[in-house]
Amino acid sequence: MGGRGSGRQASFGLTVDKCHEYYSIDLAWLRHKKLLNIGRWSSLNWSRGGSSTGSIRIECLVGGVRLVYRTCPRGGDWKDVSEFVPLIETPTRFDGNRQWFQCLSCRNKCRILYGGAYFRCRKCHRLKYETQYEPAFARAATRALKIRSRLGADGGLDESFPKKPKGMRWATYERLREHNDQLQQAWAVGIAAKFRLYERSED
Repeated sequence: MGGRGSGRQASFGLTVDKCHEYYSIDLAWLRHKKLLNIGRWSSLNWSRGGSSTGSIRIECLVGGVRLVYRTCPRGGDWKDVSEFVPLIETPTRFDGNRQWFQCLSCRNKCRILYGGAYFRCRKCHRLKYETQYEPAFARAATRALKIRSRLGADGGLDESFPKKPKGMRWATYERLREHNDQLQQAWAVGIAAKFRLYERSED
């Protein structure tokens, strides 16, 4: 389990690994597929060229999700992993709340978990977004990052959308937020298609 970079702990100083090269679990995608009902489990499977390359079981529990998979850290043996990943919330405008994964290594919030030896956030895996020779879905991610940069932020797509800069009209800010959401959805769909990701679930 893990995808490119699984257990490649010594490679980070020599090469730059890209987000789209790793297996990923996108919280927004799970919500869109209605897979976050408590008591539900889903099996996500990745394949390339018609051959299975990895799978993970996601169980939705009170307060978070349990990830069940097998991993083989660099130089080690295969072992079974069962980790509970908390879901945390932050307030949004109009008295709403937004959910995030809480990375089990750095404890920071993130929207997407990436599968190296273990499923952790982008920063813990030291992943970068591709900026050259991009497929369409990666270009969507780059455009979303540019929107965030325009608003004065330099974080990744898995971080909170930036607050409205002083002097910007609310109509302009909301238009940028909506465009950002559309671009991120295109990116998530592209990632799923690239790895031929599908789900199986039981209530």
